Amino acid sequence: MILTQRLGRRLLAGASALALALLPAGLAATPAAAAPAAVPAGASAGDGSGPTPVDLDTTRAFSDTFQLDPSQDTDPLYGLNVGLDARQSPPAGQHGISYTRVSGRWDTSVAPDQWFVQTSHPKYPNKLLFAKGVSAVMLGAPAVADGTGHYTVSTVIDPVVGDTGGNDWASIVLSRSHRSWGYVTGGDVDLGLTVTSGGKLALFHGGGGETPFWIGTVAPTAQYAVSLTVSTGADRALTLTVNGTPFTVSAPAGVTSWPSSEFLYLGAYLSDPDRVTTFGDGAGHGLNVSKVDTSATRSAKPLVDTFDGAPNATADFGLNQDLSARQPSLISADYTAVSGVKGLALNPPAGSVQVNSPAHPNVLSFPKGTSAVRLNKPATSDVPTGAYTVHAVLTPVVGSTTGQDWASLAVSNASGGTGAVDAEDVALGLRVQADGGLTLFQGGTPTALSAVPAAGSYEVSVALATGDKQQATVKVNGATVFSGHTAARLPRDGYVSLGAHHSAAGQVTTVDDLRVSMLGGLGYYGFFDIRDPNWPNNSVNHAPEVAQWTNFNNYLRDQDTRLDFLDQCLPASCVIDLNQETVIPRSPGDWQVNPNPNAAQNLLNLVQRIGSNIDKIGAVDMTDEAYSHGLTPAQVQTQAEQIRAAFPDKTLIMSLDRWNAEQTAPIPSTVDIVGFDYYCVGRGEIQWRLANLKTFLSSPDQHLMLFPESTNEQGVADGCYSGKTDADVAAFNAEYRAIAAQDPRVVYLQNFRWLGPDQPNKVPLTVAAQQRIGRAVVNATPTPAPASAGVYRPSDGSFGEAAHNGWYTGQTVFGGGNVVPLTGHWNGPGTDTIGVYHPDTATFQLSNDNATVASTFFFGASGDIPLVGDWSGQGRTTVGVYRPSDQTFYLSDDNSTVKYRIKLGNPDWKPLVGDWDGNGTTTVAVYDPQTQVFYLNDSNQTENVRPGIRFGNPGDLPIKGDWDGTGKETIGVYRPGDQTFYAAAENSNLVIYSKKFGNPGDVPLVGNWG
Repeated sequence: MILTQRLGRRLLAGASALALALLPAGLAATPAAAAPAAVPAGASAGDGSGPTPVDLDTTRAFSDTFQLDPSQDTDPLYGLNVGLDARQSPPAGQHGISYTRVSGRWDTSVAPDQWFVQTSHPKYPNKLLFAKGVSAVMLGAPAVADGTGHYTVSTVIDPVVGDTGGNDWASIVLSRSHRSWGYVTGGDVDLGLTVTSGGKLALFHGGGGETPFWIGTVAPTAQYAVSLTVSTGADRALTLTVNGTPFTVSAPAGVTSWPSSEFLYLGAYLSDPDRVTTFGDGAGHGLNVSKVDTSATRSAKPLVDTFDGAPNATADFGLNQDLSARQPSLISADYTAVSGVKGLALNPPAGSVQVNSPAHPNVLSFPKGTSAVRLNKPATSDVPTGAYTVHAVLTPVVGSTTGQDWASLAVSNASGGTGAVDAEDVALGLRVQADGGLTLFQGGTPTALSAVPAAGSYEVSVALATGDKQQATVKVNGATVFSGHTAARLPRDGYVSLGAHHSAAGQVTTVDDLRVSMLGGLGYYGFFDIRDPNWPNNSVNHAPEVAQWTNFNNYLRDQDTRLDFLDQCLPASCVIDLNQETVIPRSPGDWQVNPNPNAAQNLLNLVQRIGSNIDKIGAVDMTDEAYSHGLTPAQVQTQAEQIRAAFPDKTLIMSLDRWNAEQTAPIPSTVDIVGFDYYCVGRGEIQWRLANLKTFLSSPDQHLMLFPESTNEQGVADGCYSGKTDADVAAFNAEYRAIAAQDPRVVYLQNFRWLGPDQPNKVPLTVAAQQRIGRAVVNATPTPAPASAGVYRPSDGSFGEAAHNGWYTGQTVFGGGNVVPLTGHWNGPGTDTIGVYHPDTATFQLSNDNATVASTFFFGASGDIPLVGDWSGQGRTTVGVYRPSDQTFYLSDDNSTVKYRIKLGNPDWKPLVGDWDGNGTTTVAVYDPQTQVFYLNDSNQTENVRPGIRFGNPGDLPIKGDWDGTGKETIGVYRPGDQTFYAAAENSNLVIYSKKFGNPGDVPLVGNWG
């Protein structure tokens, strides 16, 4: 099919569904904001109709007596997570906190057999028992500091029962990471304590090897009453008390402050398999923690960032360091440092945004004037409430409760906003002054709110009800300062930014304890069928094999009633199917099923059997491809209601077959995430069905998932084992990731099957691709920012920019007259800034601040066409020209001399440059406007042209960009007739991105605006 026909069916039809982000007709300098309207002192603004913010910061004291009837220490759970509600006596409405079995070793992440750790063994009743070597368990909620900045862990330890002279030991480990193996000298361990049977004590800090930073002794005895108190303050002190003997210990060099949130691991090292270790005295003193955070891990939805312990001596000053460790929630997210000022995007000065700086440990700090950070995944509405909550603790000026300098929290429509609280893209923003003054911003319009009493820090919670509700509530230090309908439209996917403004040198703003009730964007990654009682897994739990790069794996149960796998799940990380409870085959072995008439009771019975391990379950699956299994829409609706009644706070997942994704199969409104599978067919087929699926969702708050294929092995994934290679399947995986990068509604990639430890040998390229993608998701590794649209308006010399999702973010005037607009990162990696080229004089003028000229120089000759790129992989943009008279590119690495000269193209063809292979080097290309064919060259020295790609219509202008954050640039066109940018996939004419931006007569720009 020729592209002109394709454009008529897909591109133009797709554009009609876009929210048009038209640039304002005039792009003059933004006028000063009007004085905000005032609210009477002590009053709450709004009509009182706003949603109630979700309590995202719930804590409590923790105590586990380990008291359990020994008859319940049986295979397969061995009492570890049995009877927790009775043992722990949680507050009304809350459950006991479960434990996760981990390896406790230095050389593997695989937990040992279940019976290595038991509770209330008949020989050791009412104690936690470790046997048969090395193992550990993790408490499923992190210990957190109290109001005084301390937390305490206490227990009674018998390192080796019956021995008081050996060197085997029991351990207490504190790690920010919920992915630690629990070994006392592990690199992710912040603090580890060992107690030997002979009374030797040692404290370790991660990465220090086997050498402790402190050692001590107490008199040998049968058991040791241990209390460890950690101070998170400037004193860096530890107080260790063992059998009444206190030891005061200072942190080792390099620890500026102990983290305020730590996961607790208990473990044992036994050199003889006949030895055992116990925790607890058997009389009710088991394990006590002064305070734990029960909200960070209670579901799969929230994001929590403590900002604790990240290394600060890095290029980004800790901003995106140790994310999966300092973020105790299941999902993680990264940040972009932004200017905090309205206008075109700019990088703030280096060091303007820091995490865990020596001067301000365990917080996000702004020490250099006005700046901001943007969370790169959006806060998003959930299905049950149609709302989301954002929480943070803001300290506008450290050490001051006077003055009007401020901190801000803003929720923006734009995926690439500058973080300015008063920008037009901000749907709802709050500015908090040091003196307690408050200003609310909606679409750039300020409203003065009633001030709150001056305090050093301000705990802020903002709840936004989106969709038809359009209501918000703002609370500051417990007081509701706004509640009601909003003037600006609130986005379902809102991008959170945190900012600061100072009027004097030396002032510092800090932010702590950022919490978001639910995030959009790709946050969940795992495998379907990681454990299956039947073929292909035959009851083997393969989750440990992929544990380092997955966080949300699906467990099939069929008719297997065992639930022991939950003991090895991290909090909220397991997805289980419910076919056993909800459906029955129409005949033995039949693909078609009927509803189980006892489904409702079966589900309640299952919840009862799961018990306190309920916190390990993040999501539950409805019947896979229910309609193809013969269920009717009414039966599917009933099943969804029954599951929701039994699992009211778990994410509900529904998967469709490809045919139902092509139709309008009814989706129950209680479903949270819905997706479909269709294997080894390529991006176009998946992208089309995903777009179609969106048209018949029953709730606009429902999110999406996709099922990448994992192997071309015969009989596993239809479509993948007939002529498809390992390289093909790996490439398909990259396409799924690219689709998710374009769409924040896609939150989950569930790869179709992991078949065992030999999979890396069978499909090494596919597994390598999955590991790259999975680690980026689980660890929130920053990825290249996707390209965004912009325009230059010759009539007034103004540049305007939009975020990748199409929202207008800012403008400035630079240039004017007969100039060619340019964008590039002239000083090195980061946000692109602007420049202009004067064709009459062959003069370049480049700006580093989007306002003033930083450099002016001549290059080329009159009549040349200017180009910019990183021709040699230096990490910065330099200039070049294309000379139409001889069809030759002249490229400079120093903006002065020619480094590369290459002839390419024919008369009247248009030049283009881009990083076509993702190697960090920009190379040349040409576009034939007569045939709309692009010819890309992978060298700047020799002609090495790829096969031509036809894309666009007559009259279109060629453009390029990294449209989906893959690191590779691909082709696109700008259509002046409707001011729309259209972008293509790599080596393809498949449209993967389209946005309308600008006005007639504008010149298109593409760049990285952050």
